[in-house]
Formats: sequence, structure tokens, C-alpha cells
Amino acid sequence: MKKLNFFQNRPKASKIDVASYLKRIDLKQAEPSFKYLKALQKAHLTSIPFENLDIHYGSKIILDYKRIYEKIVFQKRGGFCYELNGLFYHLLYHLGFDCYIISAQVMNERTEKFGKPFDHMAIVVALDEELWIVDVGFGDGPISPLKIQVGVVQMDYTRYWRIDTDPDENLILRVSNDTSYFKSKYLFTTEEKQLIQFMEMCEYHQTSVDSPFTQKKLISQHTNNGRVTLSDRTLKITSLGETHEEDIMHEDEFLSKLDHHFGISYKQLLPKKT
Repeated sequence: MKKLNFFQNRPKASKIDVASYLKRIDLKQAEPSFKYLKALQKAHLTSIPFENLDIHYGSKIILDYKRIYEKIVFQKRGGFCYELNGLFYHLLYHLGFDCYIISAQVMNERTEKFGKPFDHMAIVVALDEELWIVDVGFGDGPISPLKIQVGVVQMDYTRYWRIDTDPDENLILRVSNDTSYFKSKYLFTTEEKQLIQFMEMCEYHQTSVDSPFTQKKLISQHTNNGRVTLSDRTLKITSLGETHEEDIMHEDEFLSKLDHHFGISYKQLLPKKT
């Protein structure tokens, strides 16, 4: 694989308060390394939820990192891929990692087709003369960085992952619980993208009836033992391989579970005055 120097001729990422961001995910600053990158990804996933609640409570999601930083770090909310991976990219950059953002196209399990370009945002990190895909903005994605190496089975903390190619040499991220069958998660390339290129799909996912994010409220977060996922229909808690599910009957119950499991109150969901 070709060796790259991504910092050369790259515009600087927006300045952020690194100390407050690291406090939000309960980590201290350290020198860039694979061990630290792995710790950062897991800490982010267990501290900051994936959620689409702004779409359902009337707050416009704008790809402005000052607004996203305020929401995620100080208001202690979560976000969806453009917010989470976009902001995490800025953190990695200012911690000294060689990184950039990429586009991915998510597999639609109903149609068994990949979505449009810029359907999803992820991060590529160059480290130890290898490229790694890092993703803290996919609801059920990998917990650890994955080496971009075709055909090699890799394990994070609980599942097996493999990167394959399609006939056009696009890369496909696939997952399996036991290596007997690998299910496609998303298609991607390692081509660097810019934030402005994601704006159209960010708008689409907030407004289109065909977007999965307009169909229902959703918030999900890794825990040390599994995952907690809440929608306006169900609460699902997975811990140590066992799953517990409850039906959500009405809005008050949803808000109660949201506060209890994620520490987010109804007041935090109300649109902010500009």
C-alpha cells in the first residue's frame, strides 16, 4: 500500500478545545499510537451516543463544527455520522493523528442495495505505515479501528470484520458474529472528501421520507458489557450476550427511558434560540 503524508498541503482542521472533548469521553491526552487510537474510539462510543433526535424535535442539523462541538461536548448530546465522525476527525487531527474524512454508502437491508454517495461519513487514519478505518458514527459499527486490508478477518471486542472489494474495486465493510456469514455494512473508498460535499446528504437525511432517520426516533450507545438502544417503539438492552426488550407505549415513556439510560432530558431536546 502506498505510503502517504496526509498533513502535506492539507488545510488545518477547525480549532477545538481538546481538553474539554477528552474530558467528555473520560480520557487523558497521549502521544499518537494505535493503542491510543483504539482507546479513543472505544471511549467515544461508550460516552457519546449515536442519535437522530434533533430531526424529530425540530432542531436543524447544520455542519458547523462550533455548533456540533457545543451540542456534543457541552450539552452532552450525541449525533449522527456527519456530526460524530466529523467532530472526532477534528479531535484526532489536533491530537496529532494523520487523518481525513471519507464517504461511504450504507447497505439498505430491505432493498439489499447500497445508498447514495455521501450517505455516511467515516475517517481514515494513516498510522504505522498502514491505513485504518475509524468510525464512531455508525449505529452498529466496529468498536476498534480496522486495518484497510482486503480479505483479512479482523476482530474488535465482540465481532468479526472483513473488508472485501466489488468488481469496481470499491471497498466493502462486512461483519459476522462467527465468521460463517459476513453481512455487508457499507461500501467506501479511501479517497479524501471535504465537509461541504456531505451537506446535500445531510439535508436529505433530515427531510426525506425515504431517509431511515425520519422514520423513527433512535438513540444507541455502547456500554462496557453491550449496548443500549432506544426508539419510540422499543428499548433494547444487550449485556454479556443476553438481550432484554421492552415496548415503548407513548412519548412520556420514551422521554423517561431517554433520561434514565442516556441522561438526556426533554429540555435538552428543545430547539436552541439563535
